[in-house]
Amino acid sequence: MPDRPYTLLSCGMSIDGYLGSASPRRLELSNDADFDRVDAVRASCDAIMVGATTVRLDNPRLLVRSQTRRDARAARGVPPSPIKVTVTERLDLDPRADFFTVGDIEKLVYCATPRHAEPE
Repeated sequence: MPDRPYTLLSCGMSIDGYLGSASPRRLELSNDADFDRVDAVRASCDAIMVGATTVRLDNPRLLVRSQTRRDARAARGVPPSPIKVTVTERLDLDPRADFFTVGDIEKLVYCATPRHAEPE
């Protein structure tokens, strides 16, 4: 076993350097073949991490879409989709976001503060 995890970074950007548009509609920078490729990569991972701004603005589900790939993961003894992970500085996340509510898989939230205060 290596002493560090294997990490894969996947991102997309338009030729003018933007990741999104000013319109409320999500800017899709891929085609069906690329979405399928990304789904295959996602199915091969143990976890998928996005920033808190992505959770807030894009409301991603972060699930493996292909039933065949979900079945293959189950046959390997792992959940149908990777663990969902997000990082946040201020913990301002909507508990109703798809990140938390869609998919019966583990979700992890890492916060920059050492400990979140307990409600009084």
